[in-house]
Amino acid sequence: MTFTEAALEVLEREGRPMHAREIADKAVEWNLLSHVGKTPVQTMSARISAIVSKGHGAGPFVRVRPGVFALGKWGGSPPGAAAPRKQSAHKDVEASDKAEQQAGEGTSSTRKRRRRRKKKRPEEVVEAPREKALPEKKALPEKKALPEKKKLPEKKALPERKAPEKKKLSSPPPPAKDDSEITDRVERMLRQQTSPVQPAKLVAHFGREGRRWVQLLEALLAADGIEREHRGLRPRFVEHRNGWALAAREVSSEIVELESKVYDTADRLAQIAGRQVLKKIRSQPMNAFVRVVVLFLRRTGFGEMVSVNRGAGQEVHLSVQDRRRGGRFNTAVVVKRDSPNKPVNESAITDLRGAMHHYDSMRGMIITTGVFSDRARSEAMVPNLSPVVLVDGEIFAKDLVKLGIGVRERNVNLPAFDDAFFTSLGSGDK
Repeated sequence: MTFTEAALEVLEREGRPMHAREIADKAVEWNLLSHVGKTPVQTMSARISAIVSKGHGAGPFVRVRPGVFALGKWGGSPPGAAAPRKQSAHKDVEASDKAEQQAGEGTSSTRKRRRRRKKKRPEEVVEAPREKALPEKKALPEKKALPEKKKLPEKKALPERKAPEKKKLSSPPPPAKDDSEITDRVERMLRQQTSPVQPAKLVAHFGREGRRWVQLLEALLAADGIEREHRGLRPRFVEHRNGWALAAREVSSEIVELESKVYDTADRLAQIAGRQVLKKIRSQPMNAFVRVVVLFLRRTGFGEMVSVNRGAGQEVHLSVQDRRRGGRFNTAVVVKRDSPNKPVNESAITDLRGAMHHYDSMRGMIITTGVFSDRARSEAMVPNLSPVVLVDGEIFAKDLVKLGIGVRERNVNLPAFDDAFFTSLGSGDK
């Protein structure tokens, strides 16, 4: 559960207004929280206070007094509130005596009776009647022991019969788990084939079946070719009447080898450029680093940005509109200028999750020139909590190179034979 859900559950069970510390302690004791964090009391108080301030008395929580909260649906009379206890007879007598003294009523005889009434009477000890001793019962004569029965010979245990094993029906082995793209797996499969393969067989190879899976696979293969041609690369797959095959097998091996060397050289140049960009942004002042981050966010699909007054030193906090989700959601972005020798720990993630209401968002992103610790990366991947994207210096530099920020691209024209051009001309007159 989140802190908000846990607070609702605790108040429903207890049925009374409670302090934020008591609510947090109960939530931890009952193991309601999906993630506790280092400061559950502060996080619980901040979450409930934010909901109360936004609801203006109409939300799920109301503030009874500083630090004490109740459910809004109770309307001032919690279901678990205890009824006032009745006063004892002794207290009633004392109350009536005080009232008589204040009113000046009563005589000396009533005062004497009042004094006698106040004195405690010694409890009378009543001795319980002694029980009469019962006459001792005469011991019965001992019965003679019966003659021992002869033991029958033990029966030999029969050997256990083994139940006949049922023949297991042969079933296809489950598809191996592979985290790579489906197009990469299709390429590896087609390298083992000498002829085109029908899309239905490709789908069955991955443990799937059905017309919709075939349509999806063909769409993925076609989109992969269009995307590679847009980037100036040769398509990996070609479609024939009898299935799909690798395009590289229909091209001269010399051309494939030369193109592969060119692409390997381009990748090496991109890696070198990324290392140089990383070294440069780590040496830049905070003002220049923030400018690079803003340009990066705009090119990756983020829109309007608002500064949030949080943090200190080498940090900048932003609430950024996410255009990729229609602009209806904001992302809390923390920009940190850290040294690579001091990894960012998990407290940065927990602090950001606990302060999401300041950014008016439910997801976050941390961009740093340094690195993240392993515990920080594990904390960012905890399920059922607000997602937090971690962008360290190395990843940030690689993304800048891909987006063309901080680098200049040089185009090299690679001529390649276009068989589709001659096919489009038609056979013509013979």
